[in-house]
This record gives sequence, C-alpha cells and structure tokens, in this order.
Amino acid sequence: SASHTRIAAHPVLVQPPTLCTIPPNIQLPAGRGTAADIILSEIPGLIKDALLSIPLDSSINIGDAVLQETLSLADMTNLIDSGKKTPGFFSSGLETMSINHTLSLIDICALLVSHDSPYTPRMPLDSVPSRGYSGIIIDARGELPVYGEYVTAKTEPALFPKIWDDSMNLLYERNMVDPAAAKTQGIVVYSSSLSEREYERRVGRDPLRITARQVYGTNRTDPVISRQDALRILTVEENLELFRQGRVVILLDETMLRYPVKAPVKDEPYYFTYNEITDFFLDSDIQDVNVQDTYKGITISIRDLRFKADSDELLAEEFDRLDRIAEAIRSTAATGRYTILVEGHTASVGKPEGEKQLSVERAQRIVSEMQSRGIDGGLFTIAGYGGTIPLAPNDTPEGMALNRRVELTLQPIF
Repeated sequence: SASHTRIAAHPVLVQPPTLCTIPPNIQLPAGRGTAADIILSEIPGLIKDALLSIPLDSSINIGDAVLQETLSLADMTNLIDSGKKTPGFFSSGLETMSINHTLSLIDICALLVSHDSPYTPRMPLDSVPSRGYSGIIIDARGELPVYGEYVTAKTEPALFPKIWDDSMNLLYERNMVDPAAAKTQGIVVYSSSLSEREYERRVGRDPLRITARQVYGTNRTDPVISRQDALRILTVEENLELFRQGRVVILLDETMLRYPVKAPVKDEPYYFTYNEITDFFLDSDIQDVNVQDTYKGITISIRDLRFKADSDELLAEEFDRLDRIAEAIRSTAATGRYTILVEGHTASVGKPEGEKQLSVERAQRIVSEMQSRGIDGGLFTIAGYGGTIPLAPNDTPEGMALNRRVELTLQPIF
C-alpha cells in the first residue's frame, strides 16, 4: 500500500508506519527476526518518496530540491539510515509486524542552510509606536484569503516558511536567521496550542502576538501580516534580533500539523506503465519530451512549449506533439487507475506574479487540449509555479527554453 508519513509540529518528525505481512511458511519465534529484516530492507523505499513530498518552502518540496541538486539522494539515504527504529511488534493475530521509523527534519534544515551570517531586512521609512518583545507569535489558523488569488486556504507547515507584509515586502526568511540557530532548531516552531507555556522557551514570556491576514505561496506556507504589525517588528532593533535567533512561533490548525503525506505505490503495474510510456516516446520522433520516474509519479515534461508571447494560446506546430502525448496517456489514464497533475512553468524575466498567473493559464490550456483529445477532464488537477523552479539559468535562450515547460504527472489512485 501507499507509504503514509506524518509530520509532527515540534519536534518536527517523520513517522511512517511500516507494515509487512508475515509469510505463512515462517515459524515463530524465528520468523520475528526474518520479518524484521524484510521490513528494514524495505524502509528506504517506503520512506523516500513520502519524505520528498514534504514542502520545503512556498514553492518547492524536498523532492524539487533533490532534482535541482540542492540536496543529493545520498543526503536523503544517510538521513533515512540515521533514523530511530523501534523493535518490531506483531499484531494480535500475528499476521503483521510493525516497525516505527522516526526522522528529524531539522537534519534536512541543517543541510540546506548555507549562509555564513544573517542579513537584516531593510529598515522602513515609516514607523509606528513599538517596544522590544521576547518573541513573535503569528496566529495563522483557519481559512485565510490566498494573496493574489480569489480563494481561501489553510496555512501549511514547511521547513522554511517566509513571512510577508500585505504589500508583499519580505520580512523573514531562512537567510535572516543565524546559521547556527537555523541548523540546530529550524527557523520556526509550529503549534496548534494557545497555551504559550508549551513554546515559552522559544518566544519567552512577553511575545508580540500577531494575526495573519492572508496566506501566500503555491504550497500555502507563508503568513502575510499587516504593514502595521510588520512595523512593530522592523522599527525596533531588539525585535530584529528575534528574527536573527529564529524566535518565531506560527500557530496552525491541528489538522495541518499532523496529516498523511502520500507517495505513489511503485509496484509492478506502476513500473509497467512507466516502461510503456518511456518506450512509446523512445520509439517516436517527438522532440523535447522527457519521461521520468519522480517522487510525484510518472512525469512527462514537455520542454520548450511554444505559446504566443505572454499568452496561453499554443502555436499550431505544437498540436502534433500534444496528439502523441494524449495517445501515450490514454491507454493508462483512461482506465481510472491514475489521476494527472498538470504543472505549468515559465522562464523568469523578473515579473513573478505575472509569471505565476501565466503558468496557471498555460497548465489549464494543456488540460483543455488533452480533454479535446479524449482524456477525461475529471482526472486532472493543475498548478502553476511561474519561474520559481528553473531547470537552467535564464540568461541564455537555451536556458529559457528549458524552463518554459508544462509537466504532466500520472499519479496512482490510492
């Protein structure tokens, strides 16, 4: 079955329950050791994809950092190997054995903190009456308006959330935190409790209490606070030191702090489908289509996808490519075994909000094109990332062509 991962608020942990059915020919008690060995050998595969799906920040997950080579698979393997494992225990019917495997995500934070000293946000020209506090608490519970979109969402946890004001001035991010503090404790603590004693060690007894007004990001991880509250922090040097020491707590709904993270079941049918689609494109003359087995599922990346400038209108020469992609997908997705995630990406020219909107519109256009070619529209979900996940630098036409893409990921239905 799927690997289910739970994220705990503090300390930050990954705890996937690992189950293995005991073969009937194994006799107890000798079978206990054999069953435990089977589970331990499967742990890296069970954990890896679930771990890679955890949000890193507002735009990417840990898996994207691996694809961008910010993190290596060796780092992930070492992290999994260093996790704490409980002895195996059997169910009452002796049909299954369970082992709990616990990882600290702080260890991933340490791998991704690369700055030598923190920087300070720009001092504002305006100010409000304020004073020094012992810490900062941001209440981001409940449904919040999503900045720049006409929807609401609940704030999600991430390893490196950012904090913005309502004019989208960046107030807080990982490089503002002392690197030693960021590596050992992360840059925020998450909690759902209103009892400040639970995180008093982090924010002290006299914290500044702020209510988030909006949430921001593709991953819905970044609280947006009022300009007035931002100035209460920025105009007092003592409060800027709170950022440098990571003395920040973000309150989220309990359901957002402990939730299952699902990864694809990579069984024989999954790899049969992957090989079938890979062979289809190897045998075709279609250019700039790349198929990969990723932590999200089977990803078909359409590179250098050509639209009219600043538009979601496809150029006519793309239709043949889309015909062949639809042909490859129909035999697998039409059975209802898969859903299809369509993600739009643009090259970056320094206009992040416009680029994100354009990437969403282009992803939606690909969905429409697939529907017109006979694929059930109910299988699709879409996301747009603008230029936030580049495959290459944007300083050459070749790099921009690589970044200008749409990715279709086939994800098994659990």
